[in-house]
Amino acid sequence: MDPAQIQIPQRVDPSVDGKRLRCSAMPAGPLSKDADDTGSSPAPLDDENLLQEILLRVAPLPSALPRASLVCLRWRSILSDPQFLSRYRKHHRKPPLLGFFAGNTGTSYSFVPLPIMKPNRIPEERFSVPKSSSSYDHWYFLGCRHGLAVMVHDSGRVAVIWDPLTGRQHRVPFPPGLCNAKHEGLWLWHTAVLCADTEDGHVHGDCFSSPFRLILMCGGYTQAFACLYESISGAWGNIVSTVTTDAILRLRPSILIGNAVYWLFVRGDILAFDIETQTLGVIKKPEAAHHTNCYSFQLLRDDSYLGFAVMSKPSIQLWKRKSECDGALEWVLLQKTIHLEALFPQEMRIDHKKAEMVGYDEDSDVIILSTYIGDFMLQLKSMRFTRFSKRNCWSHKTHYPYRNFYTAAFIEYPHVIWVMVHRSCFGRTKMHRGALGSSIPQAVHFLPRTKMLVPMWMQARTC
Repeated sequence: MDPAQIQIPQRVDPSVDGKRLRCSAMPAGPLSKDADDTGSSPAPLDDENLLQEILLRVAPLPSALPRASLVCLRWRSILSDPQFLSRYRKHHRKPPLLGFFAGNTGTSYSFVPLPIMKPNRIPEERFSVPKSSSSYDHWYFLGCRHGLAVMVHDSGRVAVIWDPLTGRQHRVPFPPGLCNAKHEGLWLWHTAVLCADTEDGHVHGDCFSSPFRLILMCGGYTQAFACLYESISGAWGNIVSTVTTDAILRLRPSILIGNAVYWLFVRGDILAFDIETQTLGVIKKPEAAHHTNCYSFQLLRDDSYLGFAVMSKPSIQLWKRKSECDGALEWVLLQKTIHLEALFPQEMRIDHKKAEMVGYDEDSDVIILSTYIGDFMLQLKSMRFTRFSKRNCWSHKTHYPYRNFYTAAFIEYPHVIWVMVHRSCFGRTKMHRGALGSSIPQAVHFLPRTKMLVPMWMQARTC
C-alpha cells in the first residue's frame, strides 16, 4: 500500500458532542442490506408482546400498575385490559396483603392499612365498609376470603357479599328453613364465603364476577345448623344439623382447609362443615388445651392440616390434627412453643407484656396479636414479629386480613387518570377529570385556589 494513501487519525476536540463524534468516526460509504435491516428494527418496548411480558413482572404493589399506566396511552390500554390483568394475577399467584378490617362485634368495622410508605399505603377511607341505615341495626362483619368480604344482617335475614375493591354487593336472603326456625332470636349466625371458580389456573383476587359459595351457619348451646348456597344455581342446598354443647364464637373467622370449613366454639371445640358432602360435625379440642377467655384459642391452617393455637400466657402452644397408623385423626402437640416475652420490644413494661390472639391470615399462616402498645403480626414458620399499629391502651378488635391485587382504578374509571380539585372562595369544590393527553380546561389554569393534580387511582372513590 502506498504510504501516501494511509489516513492518520486526527485529534478530536472534546467539546464536540457525542452525536457529532459518532458521525465523524463512522466511515462514509454505502450500507449493506443486512445493516439497513438491523437499523430499522423496532425498539424493544415497541414490541407489543415483549412489553406485556415486562409489565407482567411489575411488582404487585398498590401503586405499581396505576403509576405505570401514566406513562402513555398505549401502556394504559395494556394495563387496563381484563385479559392482561388476568395474566398478571396468574403470574404473581398470591395476592398481596393490603391491610385488615378491624372492629368489635356489633359495631362498625374500618379498614386498617399496613404501615408502608406512600404511595403504596392505601387510605383508610378507600375501603369504606357498608353500614346499615339504622343505628340500632347492625351488619356483622364476619370475614374475608378470595378478595371478597361477607357480612350478616341479622334482623333482615340476609347475607351480604361485598367486593371492597369496587364496592359492589351481592345480597343473598337466608334459606326459608332457617329464617322461620323457632327460637331464632337466641341463635348466633356465622358465615363463610369462598370462590367456586374451577377454571384451570384461576387465581383468587378478582372473584366478584366468578361463581362463589356461601356457607351459612347458626346455632345455640344444643344444636347447630348449616346450609350451602351456590351462586351458579342461585339456590340453597339442604339444611344439615348436628348436636352441640356450646355456642359458636363470633369473634373468630372461619378457616378453609381443602373442602372443609371450620369455626370455633366459645370453649374451644370446633364445628366442621364438609362442602362436598354437605355434612356437619363437631371436633373436640385437645384435652390439654385449657380455656381462660374468648381469645385463648385460634384455628390454624398448617399446610393441609387443621392446626390449633393455645394462648398459655406468656406463650403460645401449637397443635396439629394428624392421622395415626390406624387412620384415626388425633391432636399432636408440636415441639414448637412460642415464648412471646422474647419477641416483645425491650422497652415494653413488664405489666404490658401480654397479648391476645385477635385474628389470623390463613394464606400466610400469620397470627394477629393485640397488646397494650399496639398490634403485631407473628409469622409462625419464620417467627417474624412485625408491628403494624401503635397505641397506649388495651384493645380487642378482631382483625380480618384483606388480600387482593389493587386494580381499582382500571375497573371503575378505565379512561380517567387525572383529577384537578378546585375549591372556590365560597367553599364549593369542583373536580375536573381527563385522560392522558387531554388538555386541562382553560378556566382551570388560572384558578387561584386549585388544590391538587393527582392520578385518578388515588381519588377514584371520592370523585
